[in-house]
Amino acid sequence: MSWDCEVFKFPMASPDDMSGLESRLAQGGLDAQDIVGIIAKTEGNGRVNDFSRPLAHRCFRDTIARWAKLAPAQTERQVAFVMSGGCEGIISPHATVFTRRRVDRAPGPSKRFSVAMSSTRELLPEELGGEVQVRLVADAVRQAMASAELDSANDVHYVQVKCPLLTTERINAAKQRGRRVVTEDTTRSLGFSNGASAFGIAVGLGEVKPDFDPRAICSDASVYTTRGAASAGIELMNCQVLVMGNSASSVSEYLIGHHRLEDLIDADGVRAALRSVGVTETPTSRIVNVFAKGQVPLDGLVRGWRTTLLTDSDLNTRPARAVLGTLVASVVGDPAIYASAGWGYHQGPTGGGVAAVIARA
Repeated sequence: MSWDCEVFKFPMASPDDMSGLESRLAQGGLDAQDIVGIIAKTEGNGRVNDFSRPLAHRCFRDTIARWAKLAPAQTERQVAFVMSGGCEGIISPHATVFTRRRVDRAPGPSKRFSVAMSSTRELLPEELGGEVQVRLVADAVRQAMASAELDSANDVHYVQVKCPLLTTERINAAKQRGRRVVTEDTTRSLGFSNGASAFGIAVGLGEVKPDFDPRAICSDASVYTTRGAASAGIELMNCQVLVMGNSASSVSEYLIGHHRLEDLIDADGVRAALRSVGVTETPTSRIVNVFAKGQVPLDGLVRGWRTTLLTDSDLNTRPARAVLGTLVASVVGDPAIYASAGWGYHQGPTGGGVAAVIARA
């Protein structure tokens, strides 16, 4: 028995547009019970009050539950719903669906794409951005790696975490219990949650030792994962983890590869990610999607030049996403790519990030 893992992408006319998913389910080539994850770019603002994310989350969950004949709560336990707000610039709103199923076929000589999900328990508001979140995510990464039958961290090429953020209500709830939160700035809580999740990815993959100093969380920029990213939102209080790699147990027709991005304009890093799956010329129908994460440089500099990313009145996440999205789309020749960017730690080198590519073998 082997795993057959598939991935497909479809456009979205709005955050509640499920027509692309409904069409594939109606055609009969897709079983809703095989879906393990959805990563979508929604056209909200990507901030604390971005309600496009929970709207899309609920619509995807209810659609899958209806077709799979499952309760919505059960669907939540089986599927990672990564709704990423913000399609600034030329990023086209879209969704990517991941499936896995057992098949009675012998795998070939080459490792192929494999994917699995795992979830943490719900976090308390005071646990967000700290050691508890790091260790919970690390455990979930290991569990998903085992489920995907990835032999080592070298076989992992992308880990996507959907994590919570702090709202006024959650901050007040912690205060009423006499607890302190990592920040009372709800917007900055996105960065702290993303950073702790990324730190957890690094621990789970063995990039950081398990006896790390907790004081390094969201403070030591020299600590980072080279193959993962996180996206915070109001729609959940646990962390959902989607691990992707290449497995000897997979008969998938897809491959995944990745490369580190040194900064928000690292086109060579994107090209290196493409080469990791054998793509040397673009555009090409081989590419299913590119998943890129970038960070706003903590010193505001890009290749030694001053930028206004940290001083402009507009929140730095939005122009950063526009820059990263345009960079990736220009290299790939496709605006329907995943790009997430903003202030934060541990998601690549300072000011950098990661690009992962899924392509047909």
